[in-house]
Amino acid sequence: MSFEQGAIVAILLAMLFAFATERFRVEIVAMCGLAAGFASGAVPVTSVFAGFASPAVVTVIEILLVVAALADTHTLDRFARGIVARLRSETGVLLFLCLAGAGVSVFMNNIGALALMFPIALSVCARLGIAPARVLMPLSFATLLGGLCSLTGTPANLVVNEWMVSETGRSLGYFELAIVGGPLALIGIAWLVVGSPRVLARFGGDGGGQAIEVGPTDFVAERSLPPGSPFVGVSLAAFERKSGLTLHGVVRNGAHVFARRQNIVLALGDTLLVEGHIGRIDELADDGALSHIDSGEAEPLELVVMPESLLLGSRVEDIAAYAGPDARVVALASRRGRIEGRFADLHISMGDVIAVSGDRAAIRQLAAECGLLALSPRRIARRGRNALGGVAIFGVGVVLTALELLPAQIAFGGVVLAFALSGQLNLRTALQDVNWGIVILLACMIPLGIAVEETGTAHLIADGLADVLPLGEPLVVVLAILMLAVVITPFVDNVSTAVVLSPIAAGLASRTGTPVEPLLMAVAVGASLDFLTPFGHHNNAVVMGAGGYRFMDFPRLGLPLTALCLVGAGSAFALILMT
Repeated sequence: MSFEQGAIVAILLAMLFAFATERFRVEIVAMCGLAAGFASGAVPVTSVFAGFASPAVVTVIEILLVVAALADTHTLDRFARGIVARLRSETGVLLFLCLAGAGVSVFMNNIGALALMFPIALSVCARLGIAPARVLMPLSFATLLGGLCSLTGTPANLVVNEWMVSETGRSLGYFELAIVGGPLALIGIAWLVVGSPRVLARFGGDGGGQAIEVGPTDFVAERSLPPGSPFVGVSLAAFERKSGLTLHGVVRNGAHVFARRQNIVLALGDTLLVEGHIGRIDELADDGALSHIDSGEAEPLELVVMPESLLLGSRVEDIAAYAGPDARVVALASRRGRIEGRFADLHISMGDVIAVSGDRAAIRQLAAECGLLALSPRRIARRGRNALGGVAIFGVGVVLTALELLPAQIAFGGVVLAFALSGQLNLRTALQDVNWGIVILLACMIPLGIAVEETGTAHLIADGLADVLPLGEPLVVVLAILMLAVVITPFVDNVSTAVVLSPIAAGLASRTGTPVEPLLMAVAVGASLDFLTPFGHHNNAVVMGAGGYRFMDFPRLGLPLTALCLVGAGSAFALILMT
């Protein structure tokens, strides 16, 4: 193994570890990895910024702009009213939302599809009295399944298509992945409709039209002990037993109280970092047991932190710079298990839910500027637009790509131009709202993937795999790549999985004599079978915070789904290799 080969392997392994820990923003990890690749000589200077000119990156930006334009209409709101008018059973609602989510995800990236369907799901659940947690995880999984069916379903498919062009000289057809992904989507949706009501039974069943709480119920908040509080003079254990809350820290006279928990006795004026049901915290405040925070004109609004949010990695106290004096964060539902320090020091992660009190207009402005989604049946008002015209323009782009009359980047570039000229899209605003983190991640990872091929690392790894795989069994080789992708993608994003495995798949094709097309398709499919963890894909992270799920809820629903998809994919690839 040469120095460059060892360097690129070490860099990729370090990046995969950094992705899995979630301690750093993914685009920062990607930029550091690219810089390390250049410094080590694995990535030549001519390739450092090649990713930004890649058709895959250009297409992703175009699709994100299209999503912004379509989201600025009331098309899906009309669907919600239609659902309420025609569907009353939970099974019917779940089937419709999963089919709609998967259908939308076929034509746009699955993050955008979830962002469009998310408020609709909450609205339908609120109106029909269904616990949102019973539909949000199935909806997230359905959008991932829909992304298996087209070239633009997820950025990982565009990465694989780049390698397809490099290896064969031809591009994947717009719906070519649906040969495998279509059956998997149908099988997966069937399991979600049948299995999720049982797996997610602890969240309650049909509410019979009664109001259901939207979003998580357990929040972290900071409250002090006012005069007359019954908790003054009690131990921490007694406080937790009587209040029903978990106590994470005590601050007295501006300093943390460090002692054995059994030795700490609460005093008047102590500031407590507590976690529990938001209703219980408010109840204790109303009774005078905890300090009360003025929530303004109404109850605090709950906002979920989306993947493109400017707040990712920031602390709670930093939100004040965006919110101004008229809005204040009063509680945080974090998906991270460890709570330390003061409330103002807590870090914001993707999928977290923040409760903000104050002026409604200021809160809506905060949500719009910082990439937050309101957990409310009422969506933030949108401007009226010609929704059907926008859908028709987008449909033309899809048809041109599907019939291979134009490359995807040219067809969707025309869609963006048509949107801008017709007033469907404000480019200045939309460009500010683009999820640049995904764009930078993709643009930085592509040169690293090319380096895996050009340094000979892909062939080296392929030779090692070929030594343990039967050369005369193409199906076994394809399934090995599929399983490798499925194992990696729960711990890193699917774009990185596709970037790392595509050159290895190409190397295996030449080493084993297996056709390269099914191998690359296996990479695309396996990279999107991300149902086992809440952090493997952005969509899962978002619904974890909004639905109040635990970590183990994901494998309980996702493991059978993964197994079904593997069986279905194996059958599909067997038919492909036979023809």
